[in-house]
Amino acid sequence: MADSTFIEKTDIKFSAQLTKFANKLPTYASTVGVTTAEKNSAIADALFFAYVIVWMATNRDFSTASTSYKDLARVAVGSEILPAVPPTIVPDTPPALVESGIEKRYSDLAARIKKSPNYTPAIGDALGITKSASPFVPGDGKPILTLKLVEGGFPQIGYKKSKYQSALIQKWNGIEMALLTVSVPAKYVDKADMPPAGQTKVIRYRAIYMYKGVQTGFWSDEFTITVTG
Repeated sequence: MADSTFIEKTDIKFSAQLTKFANKLPTYASTVGVTTAEKNSAIADALFFAYVIVWMATNRDFSTASTSYKDLARVAVGSEILPAVPPTIVPDTPPALVESGIEKRYSDLAARIKKSPNYTPAIGDALGITKSASPFVPGDGKPILTLKLVEGGFPQIGYKKSKYQSALIQKWNGIEMALLTVSVPAKYVDKADMPPAGQTKVIRYRAIYMYKGVQTGFWSDEFTITVTG
């Protein structure tokens, strides 16, 4: 299955990604075994999708129709055929019509390029088909807690650990947020201070990441869960 994790999610960024790919592909096509037909198809797809993005912006009066058309151009729906571009408010000449499924063609071709014996990470970067890695900045972290009841009715606090060593978790004690634990595992079960049998209680938690032995980043939002004794 082709890797699609490097594909930009927003249409504008995806269009820019296609354009970069199409502009650089002629330089590397023979090296990585891309045929002339495949190269021309990638160029046509980039030109067409860039046109569709501009066409959408120009034709806000029928945005629903244009969005549907753009979606079909990007992702094929069954055997539905991509029709001619609907007329625009300001007459213009669209580029040559392409088949629907631009994203799949792009993803499949990128996957085949990466399997070429001549492929290198530098070629991938030039073509824009490598997954961009966001730098890890410890001070930017803000935990998002997930709460659920586990066996025994106890609340389990989960968080995404990433490159942090642990999370300092606080719990509301009726007066203030107070230390509950510093959890190295990404899941912690709180078995303390449960309500009497048959009674319910709302428990509030928040957390902050720990990195190299110190608190770093931002406190999470407060998350609540109802437990029953």
